[in-house]
Amino acid sequence: MGTSTTHNPHEFMNAKSILTLLCAGGASLLAVVNVFGEASVYIANKVSNSAWPEGMAGLVNVTNRVYGFTHGDAPSVEDVFFYSGSAADFTAFLAQYSKIQGIKGHRLILDDGAGEAKFPWDKTGPACDWELYGLSRQAPKYDTNYVLEVHFWIGGKIRVDSLTIPNTVEVTGPCLKNFEAITNGMTRAEVEQRLKMDGGKQGISPVRFIDPGCPGFKIKVEFDTKQNPNDLNRAVRANDDKVIHVSRPYLEPPFMD
Repeated sequence: MGTSTTHNPHEFMNAKSILTLLCAGGASLLAVVNVFGEASVYIANKVSNSAWPEGMAGLVNVTNRVYGFTHGDAPSVEDVFFYSGSAADFTAFLAQYSKIQGIKGHRLILDDGAGEAKFPWDKTGPACDWELYGLSRQAPKYDTNYVLEVHFWIGGKIRVDSLTIPNTVEVTGPCLKNFEAITNGMTRAEVEQRLKMDGGKQGISPVRFIDPGCPGFKIKVEFDTKQNPNDLNRAVRANDDKVIHVSRPYLEPPFMD
């Protein structure tokens, strides 16, 4: 989320103290205050920007925002906002996010650990559950679609499997790396080396797989199976069956054996 900038240690400490007071003090008549030179903190209850796509201000200004800041110079400007809330709050946030038009896709990035609301150059910050990240890149060398992404920390107080994620939102992140590594042409044995089969009733194809390191998510994998002519051409399971289709990761409680 941008390049870190070196600051005078005393200026850095004063800025963090100012930020603490602003977060505790509530609304202000000003929309932003410059505390880091290149970065400015949003301190008003309601803020907006003409460069934002339609509907983004509604997301930015939900009442459970921890704080936000803007960073960079035109034409490349980042806006970052942190939030704390419940599973219902975040589900509603995602539903609203999925309806915003004029952006370069809808992405939910799952990050490891617990969330902290902090500047890129900070080591720590107050707790948060998710982040809204926006990037305006209005320059000839870029396309003109606004980048707007949501980050969520899987190690926080909100359980991933308690969420409802719209089908139009692409889910990605380090947590899903084993799912994303499954591609057409891999063998069944290679898939089973990376992932664990879900419990419950399963057929030969498709097969539901889970990753214990990414609780709540599954994928369905279809295999090109062979048929046994001596058994009514029923499909036969083999370790060298090739993957022919992989679903997107989706949320579903695991089935028990």
